Amino acid sequence: MAVKPAAKVQLRVLVINFDPPFRSKEGRRLHEVCGWNDPRRLTNEYIADLADCSAGYVQYEVVEWQDVNYYPLKQDGFRYTNRSYMLCREGRTEWHQPDGVDYHTIRRQFGIAERVEHGEIDEVWLWGFPYAGFWESTMAGRGAYFCNSPPVEGVNTARIFVLMGFNYERSVGQMLECFGHRVESIMRHVYGSWEQKETHAWNRFTLYDRVAPGRAGCGNVHFAPNSERDYDWGNRRPVWSTCDDWLNYPHLAGQRRQVTCEEWGGGDIRAHHRWWLKHLPRSPGRTRGKLNNWWAYVTDFNRFPESR
Repeated sequence: MAVKPAAKVQLRVLVINFDPPFRSKEGRRLHEVCGWNDPRRLTNEYIADLADCSAGYVQYEVVEWQDVNYYPLKQDGFRYTNRSYMLCREGRTEWHQPDGVDYHTIRRQFGIAERVEHGEIDEVWLWGFPYAGFWESTMAGRGAYFCNSPPVEGVNTARIFVLMGFNYERSVGQMLECFGHRVESIMRHVYGSWEQKETHAWNRFTLYDRVAPGRAGCGNVHFAPNSERDYDWGNRRPVWSTCDDWLNYPHLAGQRRQVTCEEWGGGDIRAHHRWWLKHLPRSPGRTRGKLNNWWAYVTDFNRFPESR
């Protein structure tokens, strides 16, 4: 018998906050010294946004928060210090390249694979700073696949899991963008393709007017239904869209109406991404072999063979 989504999914998160203190600044952490955002506040707002956008289906719980007093190791063995990082930030020296972080060192230091395997945690959220070297999202474990980045190879867990990479210089809107790209990658895996065609539900949902005149759905993370370029969420051009119809998925009636950026916040990144996520189908049952609740795929992916 096919597994059905639960009424809600409860996900346990390990948060690792790379946020070194400055002894010369009375022990204030990097985000405070640079005047950036409080990662705890951003985390709480992100959790609340995803619960709201999924109508209560997605329930994240931070089961452990680690404030780390050093900078993460890069893939080539380089590590910033407070002094070297601030020299880069002040433009007095170049940022280190290659930028990519060493995920395997983080995995070993925090026992991530073992904790996932024992069911203690479901996800890892990494907090950092500009040039921390994190992917927005990446997947690990046996069978891991592209999740807005190549998977972390060689992590031998039976369960696949996602590591999110956040930047406390930015806002909740950018966090939702990271999640939105995770949605795009996982849904492409579930449906087997992502094209500007009407061949399946995921393709139709993500159509926008520039590529499908008069037949826009809800667009994607970068393109609202009327966008003419990347990040063009403030476009006031009216276009026809089936966005309302997707709130009734899978019972689509072909309903269309004209929409502009007023629907999704007039150009605000967080408002657009909340609007887009609120239109993701979340009904019970299956249609043509696929769940009608797409939130289950993007958060509870280990339960379903098509999202494994």
